[in-house]
Amino acid sequence: MTIRQHPDDSTLIAYTAGAVTEGFSLVVAAHLELCPSCRKRLSDLQALGGALLMAESAQQQPAGGLNDIWARIDLAEETQPEPAVGTIASDPVLPRVLLPLLGGGFDSIAWRRLAPGIGQHVFKDIESGEGSVRLLSIEPGITIPQHSHGGGELTLVLQGAYLDEIGTFRRGDMADLDDSVTHQPVADQGPSCVCLIATDRPLRFSSAFNRILQPIFGI
Repeated sequence: MTIRQHPDDSTLIAYTAGAVTEGFSLVVAAHLELCPSCRKRLSDLQALGGALLMAESAQQQPAGGLNDIWARIDLAEETQPEPAVGTIASDPVLPRVLLPLLGGGFDSIAWRRLAPGIGQHVFKDIESGEGSVRLLSIEPGITIPQHSHGGGELTLVLQGAYLDEIGTFRRGDMADLDDSVTHQPVADQGPSCVCLIATDRPLRFSSAFNRILQPIFGI
C-alpha cells in the first residue's frame, strides 16, 4: 500500500497538542495506524515542539526549573492519544481504533441508506463541533453531490478509491480540506469506497434540493 495523500503539518501539530475535535482526532489516529511516514512526521514534530518549549522556558526560568520543563514534556507525551495496538482483534478494512466504537469488525456495521448506492454509519457519541463523524460507503460509479465546507473536513479512505477535483484517493490516503474547497467525489471502479469522515461544521451543498434534504440526513 502506497499512501500519497496526507494531513497537513498544521493538522498534525493541532492533533499532538490536543487542539482538535474528538472527531478529527479519531480520523488522524486512524490514518496514523496506516501511514508509517506520518507516524515519523508526528514524532519529528513532537521532538521539535519539545525542543522549542525547552529553549523558551530555559530563558525564563532558573536552571532548577529544567526538571519541571521535562515533566511537562513527559506529561504531554503520556496524555497524547495513540492508535490502538495489539489488544483488539484486527480487521482487513478498519483501523483498530474504530473497532471498540463499532463493537465489532467491518461486517458488523449497521449501514443506513442515504441514497441509491450510498450508506452511512454515524458515530453519534463522538464530539465534532457542529459537524459529525461517520463512515460512508459508496458503490462504484456513484457521485456525491457537489459541495463545499462550512469548516474543516478530514476524509480517510479505508477501502476502494474515489476521485475528485483534487486527485485520486485510495486506501490510507487522507484529504485535509477547509472551507475554500468545493468538490464532487466519485467512487472509482472496484470495491465500494469506504471512508471515515469528520467535519466540524455542516457541508454546503451547491444544489438547493440537497440543501433541503441535508437536515434529514444530518450531514
